[in-house]
This record gives sequence, structure tokens and C-alpha cells, in this order.
Amino acid sequence: MSNSFETNLIQQMQQIVGAQHVSHEAAELLVYECDAMTTHKGQTLAVVFPHTTEEVSQVVHLLHDNNVPFGPRGAGTGLSSGAIALGCEAYPRAVIIEMARMNKILETDYANRRAIVQPGLINIRLSQAIADRGYHYAPDPSSQTSCTIGGNVAENAGGPHCLKYGATTNH
Repeated sequence: MSNSFETNLIQQMQQIVGAQHVSHEAAELLVYECDAMTTHKGQTLAVVFPHTTEEVSQVVHLLHDNNVPFGPRGAGTGLSSGAIALGCEAYPRAVIIEMARMNKILETDYANRRAIVQPGLINIRLSQAIADRGYHYAPDPSSQTSCTIGGNVAENAGGPHCLKYGATTNH
């Protein structure tokens, strides 16, 4: 860490999500400097792994109140650099809010063909969970075994099925 402000900020994030759920060592951060599009990179101060919506809210408020840039991340499988958090001129290092721990199907409403899921849910797991009822989640990018629903929403993911069923925004 480069200064006491960053040290204090990391400690506050650790208080919110637990010390084991904040990565801030240089070696730990390498994988988060880019997504599958490795030509674009960001400078990362820390990666936070919240488990609840309340933890996300607290982290976002902390970062906003301290003018620290941040961005969400799913699995980092996209090719648009959408999973990297970019800093700004005033503060070049950003915090990534990694959604991997928020990976549950909260509700399935078959009558209305609706599912409520957390953003870190792996794409194909939704289709697997509802297949026995004859349903599937149509957006099927080539990374469907590792990409997340949150990333699909952020990038409007498609895949071969989008020709018939539409991309993520159609679901």
C-alpha cells in the first residue's frame, strides 16, 4: 500500500466484508487488471468480495464518500474491457467489487417465467437449475460455463441462441 489513506480505506472495507474478502497485495491484483481482453488494463487498489446486497451498499457508500473510483466485476470473461475498473486523474487506482460470492438463485416463478438471481451466478447454472421444468436461460455466450449473469446483463451477452431468442436485454 502506498499511503495511510489507502491503508485506512482497505481496513474499512475489511470491517465491512471481512479481512479474508479483500485482496490488496500486488500479486493478488494481477488477474484483475484486465478481463479476457488483455490489451486494456486498469490499476487496481483492491478487490472486494461482498456476500450480501447490504455489504455492496456499504462498500459503495464508503468508496463514494472518499471519491475512490470503483466498478463491479463478474467473471472477467468478456472481451470489451468492461470488467476492469478505471481510475481517474485525481485517483488512478480503482477498487473492484467482485460479485463471485453473490451466486444464488433467490426465486424461480415458473408461472410468470421469471427468476431472481444474484449477479455472481454462473450463466449455465441457471439453465441447469430450471431444465427439469422445461426452461432454459437463452443467452449462451461461449463462456457460459464461467461467465456470470451480472456480466451478461452488463454486456448484453448473446451467443448462438440469441438469433432465435434475443440477447440478455430480451430476458
